[in-house]
Amino acid sequence: MTMIAQKTAMALATGLLLASSAIAQTAPTVTLYGRIDLGLESVNDGTLTKTMLQNYASRIGFKGERGFSGDLAGVFQVETGVAPDDTSQSKAFANRNSFVGLKSKSMGTFLVGTYDSPLKSLDAGGYAGTLYGEGEAMEVIIHGKGTRTAGSNFDNVHTRQTNNLVYLSPKFADMVVKASYSPDEGQTATTNQPLYAASLEWNNGTYNAGIATQSKAVSTAAFGMTATKFSLGAKMDSLSGAIVFSALENQAPIATNVRKTTNTLFVVNYVDGAMTYKFNYGMSGESASNAADDLTMMALEAAYALDKQTILYGSYAQITNNTKARGTFVGADNFPSIASTAAGTDPTAITFGLRYNF
Repeated sequence: MTMIAQKTAMALATGLLLASSAIAQTAPTVTLYGRIDLGLESVNDGTLTKTMLQNYASRIGFKGERGFSGDLAGVFQVETGVAPDDTSQSKAFANRNSFVGLKSKSMGTFLVGTYDSPLKSLDAGGYAGTLYGEGEAMEVIIHGKGTRTAGSNFDNVHTRQTNNLVYLSPKFADMVVKASYSPDEGQTATTNQPLYAASLEWNNGTYNAGIATQSKAVSTAAFGMTATKFSLGAKMDSLSGAIVFSALENQAPIATNVRKTTNTLFVVNYVDGAMTYKFNYGMSGESASNAADDLTMMALEAAYALDKQTILYGSYAQITNNTKARGTFVGADNFPSIASTAAGTDPTAITFGLRYNF
C-alpha cells in the first residue's frame, strides 16, 4: 500500500504542476489584419493632369501574443505594404512595423525590429493625421517631406526605423513615455549616425498634449537631422481637432550649409452620423534666409461610413509652393513623384476613394 500511496501522491503532484503551468500561460493568439485603400484620382503636378487609380498605403499583416506569466507576454507582428492596383508596386515582405518583443502591464513593452519612431507616431491622440489619400498633410508639412526637395542636404524626419530597439511605458498619471534607439549598422571609420528618439504624451480621453524629439547625429562626413515636435488635441462630442508644430534642422558639418524649418498644422474633424468632415491646413517655413522654398498645404474631405469597416470618401488637396519650393503629395504610390514637380508649381488632387479595414 505504501508504494501505491507514493505513486498516487506523485501523480497528484504532477497534475497540480501541469495545471498551474496551464493557468500561468494563455493560449497563443494570431490575428490577421489589414487595409485596402484605393481611389480614382485626378491629379495635377503643376504641369500635367492625369486620371489614375491610386493606392494609399494598403497593407496586410499578422500579429500574435502569448502570456506566459501573470504579467508577461511575448508579442510579434509582421506587416507588409501591398498595391492591389499594381502588384509590381507591392513592397518587400515585412517592410512596415514588424517586430518581436515582451509586454508587461506593470513594466511596459520592449520591442526589437522595424518600428515607427516616437516622433513619427505622436499624432495628438489620433486627431492630427486623420485625412486619407493625398489630403494627409502631416508628412508634407510637419515631417518635412515638402521641404526636403529644396536641397540635397535637407531630409525628412518621417522615420519607420529599421534595426530599432523600442520601449513603450505603461500609462501613469495619464502619461505614456516612448523611447527608441537604432544603431548605425553602416558605420564607417568617418561616419557613425545612430538615431535616438523619445516622446512624452498626456491624454485624459478629452484633451491630449505631447512632445517628441529625434536626432540622427551629424559627423564630419555626413549630414544629420534633428527634430522637435509638439502636438495638442481635443475631442468634444462630435468635434475634434489638433494643432501640431515642428522644428527641423539638418545639422550640417559646415555652418553655412545648415537648413532649418519651422512648421505648423491645423486639423478639424466633425462627425455627423455616418458622415465625417475633415479639414487640415499646414505651413512650412523657409529652410534658410531668402531660400524661397516655403510652402502651404490645404485639404478638405468628406467620408461616409457604410459600416464599421467600409468607408467611401472624396477629397480635394492643394499645395502652394513658393518660387523655389518643390513640395508634392506623398499619400499615393506613383504620381505625382518628387521629380515631376517643377519649382514654384502648385500640385492639386481630387480623389474619390474606398477604404476597407479588416
